[in-house]
Amino acid sequence: MKKKNFSITNIGNVSLLMIFIILCMVTFAALSLSSAAADHRFSQKMADHSKEYYKASGQAETKLAEIDRILDIAYKGAESDDDYYQQIKDSLPEISQTFTKENPLISYQAEMNDSQAVFVKLRILSPTEIASNGSSSYYQIVAWKEINTKEWKGDNSIKLIGEE
Repeated sequence: MKKKNFSITNIGNVSLLMIFIILCMVTFAALSLSSAAADHRFSQKMADHSKEYYKASGQAETKLAEIDRILDIAYKGAESDDDYYQQIKDSLPEISQTFTKENPLISYQAEMNDSQAVFVKLRILSPTEIASNGSSSYYQIVAWKEINTKEWKGDNSIKLIGEE
């Protein structure tokens, strides 16, 4: 009887397949790890941004409460619309004011960081509007948004070989 010879190439094919599978698994593991690290960095940046925004928003709310108190005092002590607006102008000199009879506006901002702020714009209601609406609010919020306070300068340069 003849003995059967087993080919060694069958063992080589299995070994190559195992090496290929292991390389694929290592590659996918490395990609997953780098993706998870990038997601973690992004979520940390978003958490920091949210903290800054809510801190600035809290400062804006505090300023709004102060403005509301000043408007209440001015409304109760004013004899006319002109007197009301004059008392507001005198009480809020540090805030940007644009007063016209038709559209009296107050705006201010609370800094978030060195390049962003929360911007608030209020329309002051006239004493006749307040009395006719029966409202306890002296203002209407026109804008409450995040703004950039610095101009963005993108780097569009391309570094070529040999450039310093």
